[in-house]
Amino acid sequence: MNSGSVEVAAERLRKAVPIMVKHQIPVTPINYALWYTYVSNEDPTLNQRIDEIVSAYGMIPLTKAEDLFREHVSSTGDIETALHRMKDSFEQMVSGIDHDLTATLAGTRSFSSLLDECNRDLRDTATAGSSNVDDIFGTLDKLLQGSTAMQQSTSRFEQRLSAANDEIRRLRGELETLRQDAMIDELTGVFNRRAFDLELAQFLDQGDRGPVIHLALLDIDHFKQFNDRFGHVVGDRVLSLVGKQLSAATRVGVSVYRYGGEEFALIFCGGTAKQAHQLAETLRISIEHLVLKDSRTGDRLTNISASIGIASRQPGESGEDLVNRADRALYAAKNGGRNQVVQA
Repeated sequence: MNSGSVEVAAERLRKAVPIMVKHQIPVTPINYALWYTYVSNEDPTLNQRIDEIVSAYGMIPLTKAEDLFREHVSSTGDIETALHRMKDSFEQMVSGIDHDLTATLAGTRSFSSLLDECNRDLRDTATAGSSNVDDIFGTLDKLLQGSTAMQQSTSRFEQRLSAANDEIRRLRGELETLRQDAMIDELTGVFNRRAFDLELAQFLDQGDRGPVIHLALLDIDHFKQFNDRFGHVVGDRVLSLVGKQLSAATRVGVSVYRYGGEEFALIFCGGTAKQAHQLAETLRISIEHLVLKDSRTGDRLTNISASIGIASRQPGESGEDLVNRADRALYAAKNGGRNQVVQA
């Protein structure tokens, strides 16, 4: 990188950091990349989307940041980049071990040849009846030097193996961290429970500065019957289908998560409780119209429906209390006949 590009990069960082502080953007590699690109004005579409999101939320939620990063900065995403980096680390480590092992084996062969040579020298001395002490000491000196070199070579290889073990443990820990840090539910394609917990806390941390939050908990009606009657494969397809339907509703101000099992959560930011209820009702109707075809029998499954409980956060209310009120509203919807929206 030339000095000019270094100066440009430094100037962009000087612009990006104050904006991140102003909007309380968490200091993460993804956010740095987003705001670095933002101040560069290289991607007008990204800048427009960031402006829309900040206007709606007062900041950039974690899940929105990840979406923007994947769409505008890196199509592979941060996790895949990290995995690629670890793959390179493994390759370098294995290459280093292979090099040291080759060197150690070569040293072993050389030391073996030296032993044969010393053995011949000693036999020749004995056969000749010579008792030249200098010859014997010369042979022993060669043996000592070879033994020392072999010991050093073996020691280096042992050190390399020890370092490799440490590196493997470190990389294993990093992989575990990446697994735990993943925020996408693989089956449904929506964000997972970990993302929900982190993002709800992020919203609540804004206090009165942030937008009004409405939380909906959605449960697929009679889901156990899909598994019992058609098998878990069909049950998974129902979950995936509902996840895609909910994902289609995501936009600025709306985030969807798989809360657990057959239950989903949605966070609506801004607007009134009535508007949140209307959106939940629209989603309920769209799920009611879903059709799934059983590939084994050709049967069309049309009895998919969902119950929804929704609660609007009250001033000063904790996340736990908000979730509990939405959960009680969901229970009322299921207890009242299912396939309906109940507002706390």
